Amino acid sequence: MKIHSRWVAGSNNKVVKETARLKRKRNRYAGRLFLAEGEDLLESALGRGVFPERVFVPGGHEEEMAERLRQRAGGSAGAAVDLFSCPDMVLARLSGLGSGSRVISVFRFVDHPLGDLRPAPGAGTFLYLAGAADPGNVGTLIRTAAAFGAGGVILGPGCADPYGAKAMRATMGSIFEVPFCLDISVRQLAAWTAETGLDIIAADPRQGKPAWEADLSGEAILALGAERDGLPETVLTAAARIVRIPQSAGAESLNVAMAGSVLLYEGLRQRMRRAQSRAQVGRAGSSAGRLKF
Repeated sequence: MKIHSRWVAGSNNKVVKETARLKRKRNRYAGRLFLAEGEDLLESALGRGVFPERVFVPGGHEEEMAERLRQRAGGSAGAAVDLFSCPDMVLARLSGLGSGSRVISVFRFVDHPLGDLRPAPGAGTFLYLAGAADPGNVGTLIRTAAAFGAGGVILGPGCADPYGAKAMRATMGSIFEVPFCLDISVRQLAAWTAETGLDIIAADPRQGKPAWEADLSGEAILALGAERDGLPETVLTAAARIVRIPQSAGAESLNVAMAGSVLLYEGLRQRMRRAQSRAQVGRAGSSAGRLKF
């Protein structure tokens, strides 16, 4: 790995200014670069073989960071990182969270074209979000999708930018693990379902089967809408099935992150239960084959 180390003394440095511009969405998408704040996000990326373009650390910590990058790179001779040591005021200039992050990294976008997503045997459902505008909810659902084995996350128009600071932080590094797509319309989703043979399962708080009575174990797309407006009628019409999460009478509806977490967990529970049943049948068959008379 090639590491180019430099000291930057102040916020007027050209590279600092260019990097600070990435706090704005339009600049992120113009260059397809985003900021990741904190050591946890950087470590999550490195653990999955994703290397940053640039890393900013406080003065005096550059050698420690350089060694960490080299260890993670292993034999990746082609990887190159610009490592900048700087005073705290520079890190504050780059931060979008105001949390005093001591490591700020710059990565290339990690989203995929929809055509690259493919169902895999045993994988969980894909998650489609329609109009989920809160960045914390979007980031949380990406993290939840990773935790419960979803096949990927597909973000529709009107969703919060997963590369923004709040959403990025809420993913806790799962953005480097879960395949996801951006700005996929209902028409594009319908074309993809026709190509892959996947059904759409629409989540609606007012109608449909209780979640535990529906098959959420995989090979489908679970669609969730915005908290206030729910799913567009076009998605409900295209859905093969509609599910709901029963709640106590008079309770407020769950926010989209909580609802998605419940449904994705139910899918994982069903897959684990199915695998357990198959294993038990296999053991029973094996035992029967060994019986001697």
